[in-house]
Amino acid sequence: MNQTITFDEIGRLLGLAAARDQRTVGDADILAWHDDLNAAGVTFDDAKTALTRFYAIDMAALKSEHRRRVTSPDLIDLVRKIRAERLANFTYQPADDDNDPKRYLWRLRGQLAAVANGRVAPPSQRPALTGGPAPAVALRLRLAGAFGRVPDADDDSTENKVIPIGPMTVQCPDCQARIGRPCKTARTGKARPKAHAARIAASRGEAPRDREAAQADIERRRAAALRALEAMPDTTRSTQ
Repeated sequence: MNQTITFDEIGRLLGLAAARDQRTVGDADILAWHDDLNAAGVTFDDAKTALTRFYAIDMAALKSEHRRRVTSPDLIDLVRKIRAERLANFTYQPADDDNDPKRYLWRLRGQLAAVANGRVAPPSQRPALTGGPAPAVALRLRLAGAFGRVPDADDDSTENKVIPIGPMTVQCPDCQARIGRPCKTARTGKARPKAHAARIAASRGEAPRDREAAQADIERRRAAALRALEAMPDTTRSTQ
């Protein structure tokens, strides 16, 4: 077992505890605390800091009838909290050879240990976020800028509304599928693999096409195809 705290340091630690709670300390106490704190990887400096917090803060906040003597599990728990607090604003310091995974992990673990153990002072403030929004968020912002202005919190005017992005964010003008629900086929009522063209156009902020005009356009294309087929030589027509 790797020794992080010595018998002599345990004796000093229990002496500090006895000065606060008037306990008696024997060899068995020192042996037990030595095993416990080393198993948890606790150093003397961290244990001393935790001991002070236990009596000066935790026990001081309680009424006298609820106060008790510190135990080794108390110190282990407090040391873990202290280390976590030191790492709250941890910032990795990069190096030129971070492209080597092994060296990066070795450096990261070393920096984490140094800050957690108190050898290196942690940053006093959480680092500011940099680098801009996530790609998905950036895409939505670009699309919002292309189709409409982001309204103010108190702005309810129709002309300032952001046009929704994506077919599922609007109700389908064709099949009346609700927001978030897929379009349905007219014949079976089953979900379509793709949204209706009118719904896609509406999600892009495009003016909906007149249904009669759209149907007339389909009929014109069909008639043109039939005329082209009639104009073809008989030998090129398919036989039934």
